[in-house]
Amino acid sequence: MTTNTDHTRGLQKRALIATSAIFGSRILGLIREQIFAFFFGAGAVLDAFYVAFRIPNLLRDLAAEGALSQSFITIFSQKLITGNKQEAHTLANKTITFIMLVMGVITILGEIFAPFLVRLIGPGFLNDPEKFNLTVQLLRILFPYIFFISLAALVMGILNANKKFFIPFSASTFGNLTAICIGLLFAYFLSPDYIGQTYNKIFYGSKFITQDWLALSSAISGMALGTLVAGLGQFLFQLPAVAKLGFFPKLNFKLNDVGLIKVLKLTGPAIIAGSAVQINVMINTIFASYLADGSVAYLQFSFRLMQFPLGLFGVAIAAASAPVLAQLITQKRNDKFRESIQSSIQMSLFLTLPSMVGLITLGYAIISLIYQHGHFTAYQTTQTAYALMAYALGISSYSLIKIYQPAYLAFHDAKTPMKISLLSIVVNAAINSFFIFVLKLDHWAIALCTSIVALFDVMLQSFFFKRKLNNVWTKSLALTACKTLVAASIMGVCVYFGVNYLNTFLSSDKLMEQIFLVLIPILYAIPVYLLSAYILRIPDAVFYINKIKSKFF
Repeated sequence: MTTNTDHTRGLQKRALIATSAIFGSRILGLIREQIFAFFFGAGAVLDAFYVAFRIPNLLRDLAAEGALSQSFITIFSQKLITGNKQEAHTLANKTITFIMLVMGVITILGEIFAPFLVRLIGPGFLNDPEKFNLTVQLLRILFPYIFFISLAALVMGILNANKKFFIPFSASTFGNLTAICIGLLFAYFLSPDYIGQTYNKIFYGSKFITQDWLALSSAISGMALGTLVAGLGQFLFQLPAVAKLGFFPKLNFKLNDVGLIKVLKLTGPAIIAGSAVQINVMINTIFASYLADGSVAYLQFSFRLMQFPLGLFGVAIAAASAPVLAQLITQKRNDKFRESIQSSIQMSLFLTLPSMVGLITLGYAIISLIYQHGHFTAYQTTQTAYALMAYALGISSYSLIKIYQPAYLAFHDAKTPMKISLLSIVVNAAINSFFIFVLKLDHWAIALCTSIVALFDVMLQSFFFKRKLNNVWTKSLALTACKTLVAASIMGVCVYFGVNYLNTFLSSDKLMEQIFLVLIPILYAIPVYLLSAYILRIPDAVFYINKIKSKFF
């Protein structure tokens, strides 16, 4: 297998488009997290926000990047490839109607049972009534977010099925921008003194004044309102793009439809299969609620940084390949299907393994640069870095899980990954219990457990996928994976010693020197990795370097 086939070049092009769109979203996502860190630090208030957002965020991941979207894309794409465009649009309208009804009911139930849900996902908060009550309040603000984001996910599915990637993935960029601007506006309206003092700290260097709980909780409520508005914004942002395709969303209550039933049959098991990582993150939150204040925030900040390369590479590659896989199965082109999976795996490892090594070696410097400002202290940087190193070990596993999910769905099999995911959730809870309650380890052990379980999950998915399609993991692909790890390790050694040398004369307390501590290693890490991979004849490196040589030489 080589990567210079027409199919692989097509996958690379689609993945590049998706990656460029996701990049803006991830950057703004980091800026949003910076704002949270600056205004609130890693403490009780921010713990309350992240626990409150955990359930809406779980459902968002399932919808926007998981089961609902992938199941819909599978059936919708197959209708498009057979020329039934009008039938495909009818399916879309019926699916939208069904999701509005279901998510409306779920939202109402979430508002009513918010205290029970907080007891479920943050049981450790029961020992702190103020923290518990704030979490309930924030959950009630945030719960309608899932209604809007589910609609945005279906519109995204329509665009992706038509091989349109830039606009749908740019929608989250618009959402993050909305969350920042509207969130700060609401925060200032609800807590003007606190926001004003922080503004003075940024621009005039004044000292912070200790704030009471009411000021902090009011400000974080404003940020929650901004997040809610962002969900609606992502849906509205994509409507002009689908209109250009000749599709106009409208209610259709004739829900007894064969296509919709197929989507739902795939979605049910696929929700469990695709949610393993996010359910495990929720389990992590439960265990972290028993630890010291800030533990939930440390895990959230580090998980956000880990999600940056995962979103750029893993999600983008999976999104680019999903509609193609569904169409190849419809056309009964198994060889091309195999080639697509292999290309996706190879490209994913080529991009995520160096990301893993980079986050481990540069984690502290990156966190210091991004978060260590305002209320976020050096101690909190260290604690977040520990969690990031542990999470980083699972980046490649997370990425491969994203690739296998649409592959199983293309065969209309959601039960196999569902069973694997159920098992991984049980394993995650068991390992976490051992780490936290028996070994008495800290929050970083929770992140490490997540990475271990992700590896366990993807190994089982790969093993059982042989029943669908043989010879995906050939000797050639396995050798390429090993070579990629070697190249990434060479890069990691260079970065490690380079950072130690830079630390001898650069300070992590000054902004410009913080930038140099991150930027300089990245600038030489990329060519070191590419050159090492090229010498090892890794196909992706050969392809990209030959493209560069053809442009300039």
